[in-house]
Amino acid sequence: TTRKDVPTDALFELGPHSMRCVGDNGARVLALIDEIALNQEVVPITKHHPAAKHRYLGLNGALLPLPHSLKSVLQHPYRKHFIKAIFRDLFTKGRYSGTDESVYMFFKRRFGRELAELLSDPMCRGIAASDSRTLGVSGMFPHLVKMEHQSRSIIKAMYTTETTRLDYLENQFARDAHFDGWRMLNFNKGTGSSCPGQLLNMLRDKHNVDIYDNSPVERISVRNPGVSVTVKGGKPRHCDHVVSALPAHVLADCLKDEEALAANLKDIKFTDVALVSLEFKDLPVDLEAFGCLIPSYENPAVLGIIFDSSIFPGSDTPDYKSYRLSLMLGGEWFADNFGHPDSCDKGLMEKMALDTVRQYLGISSKPSQCHVDVLQKCIPHYTVGHRNKVKHMFRLITEEKLRLSLIGASYLGAGIPDCICNAIDHTEPLHAIMNDRYFPFASLEELDEAANA
Repeated sequence: TTRKDVPTDALFELGPHSMRCVGDNGARVLALIDEIALNQEVVPITKHHPAAKHRYLGLNGALLPLPHSLKSVLQHPYRKHFIKAIFRDLFTKGRYSGTDESVYMFFKRRFGRELAELLSDPMCRGIAASDSRTLGVSGMFPHLVKMEHQSRSIIKAMYTTETTRLDYLENQFARDAHFDGWRMLNFNKGTGSSCPGQLLNMLRDKHNVDIYDNSPVERISVRNPGVSVTVKGGKPRHCDHVVSALPAHVLADCLKDEEALAANLKDIKFTDVALVSLEFKDLPVDLEAFGCLIPSYENPAVLGIIFDSSIFPGSDTPDYKSYRLSLMLGGEWFADNFGHPDSCDKGLMEKMALDTVRQYLGISSKPSQCHVDVLQKCIPHYTVGHRNKVKHMFRLITEEKLRLSLIGASYLGAGIPDCICNAIDHTEPLHAIMNDRYFPFASLEELDEAANA
């Protein structure tokens, strides 16, 4: 997921541009990075870095800074809305019905309509490339639901809840990062190359691990005594248990003997995103921030802009002064603006990206590099009721005694730390599963706890 431009040595991320390293999951990921000897490759961003503090909204053709402190709230052009939202949250009772609701409705109920439209819409577009009115809050932001249930106020919980369990800070590298205020990180060779590549190299050195490169899976059987995996052009490889990180819709096509589970897996939809990577020489503008989110009512086709060179300047071209930007287009609005991803016009996407940076950033010069990549079905769409779908699938696996564990971005969090920690949580109890305990977790209550972690 990382492109290194050969003539210039500039790095362009095709997947995640960074990973968060805060809270419990962040500490566990940092411990893993240390365990696989990648700590010297880490490029951290601390809480004092401009990219950790500053973000913008694209409104009315200009950049509107988002508040990051009480002082910035009081000085903000929309301070009346923010102050009203704070008081509304502090005095709004928690919702204990147990049913899911959309992210938009959650924000509207707790913070008011103005903040729901101002923040939830662009935030969901930037994170999931989807509409806040269709995304479920318990799937997308389970920690917010947990805050409401435990503290009756999101604002209060943010300032009173312990963010990281101390036992997760036993690792020295994770503990140092925590107390140094790390907020996000990347690697010298990019997010998409360093960590997967290091894990792959370590696995290749193990005598009891077989790795099949460029071998699409065609069939998976998960019932005893015929548990097996068949790759394209190969024979069934028999095994005791299958741990699948395949996207839900891909796994569904492989489970040819499990119609009920496959139907549930296919019900998890994914969005298409176009990524336009730009590099400019001698850019005269100052963009000391993480990036800019663009609401759907401003421009539905453009989701946002990442200021790559402001976050990780070490990935810039070393031979001359340059500035890298990434624009995300499409998402849930892809078909309406670009048609089918197999036949879309990349020239139109490039033009739209250049028009956007000209409008919001004042950049009218021609880029020294421009890459357009269409990433099909790249982000799972956690609609309202998503967690209930996942619970149902876990229950089905347990009741049918299927030798299958589900990990990856389709189920309990699409972020890198979520995927890593969910994989650890599923693989650690495999010794119990081998002894005829078929629970992906010890109970469905632990599924709730894992989703709320």
